[in-house]
Amino acid sequence: VAAEEGVLDDAVLTNEQGVIGGAPITGRDSGGGQNFAAMIEQPAQFDFYDGGGLDLAFLSFAEVDARGNVNVSRFGDRIIGVGGFINIAQNARCVVFGGTLTAGDLDIGWEGGRTVIRKEGRHRKFVPRLEQVCYNADLGRARGQTTLFVTERCVFRVGAHGLELSEIAPGLDPERDVIAHMGFRPAVSATLRVMDARLFEPGAMGLARDIHAKPRRYRSDRVARWHAARSGGSR
Repeated sequence: VAAEEGVLDDAVLTNEQGVIGGAPITGRDSGGGQNFAAMIEQPAQFDFYDGGGLDLAFLSFAEVDARGNVNVSRFGDRIIGVGGFINIAQNARCVVFGGTLTAGDLDIGWEGGRTVIRKEGRHRKFVPRLEQVCYNADLGRARGQTTLFVTERCVFRVGAHGLELSEIAPGLDPERDVIAHMGFRPAVSATLRVMDARLFEPGAMGLARDIHAKPRRYRSDRVARWHAARSGGSR
């Protein structure tokens, strides 16, 4: 998406295999990259992640509970393991978990910019109890981390009292199309709003225009201090 929108120079994308910058490759070639600025050894990349180097992390989810905890590793007698999930999720300043609200033959489309659920998935992914906790939302909140869950039909934010519905896709009803397909009742934001309509339209969103319209900020305090020291004649 960053490549399609022409914003690769406005963000530094990485993946856990060691690619820094450029456009990470998806699909069967995931782990590689195109036009990257650097490639380092995977353990060194994880040193960067473990040290809190990420401003923003994007991860998937399989199960989510009412507190915002996440399971990606265990389902019945299947133990998949967490891989680098914990390292990446634990220390990023903001974590965005992406996935569908339900799973199993889900058929959903977007007609004229409005969301149409043709067939609901058989399995709920937002459940009362997780089989295993791979991300602890309370711990993340205590450390000042921002945690979001972005699905094809809504957005949740982890608040003081757990999961809170904050945005919904155009054309959907919160009660009928979201809450009815969850294993618990989330809080609903008093300022619940419709997701950006551009997400559901074909063509580019114009993200470059949005990014360049905002004042630039340093990605971290450490970078800001480095620039300040450099401008003062010292390193």
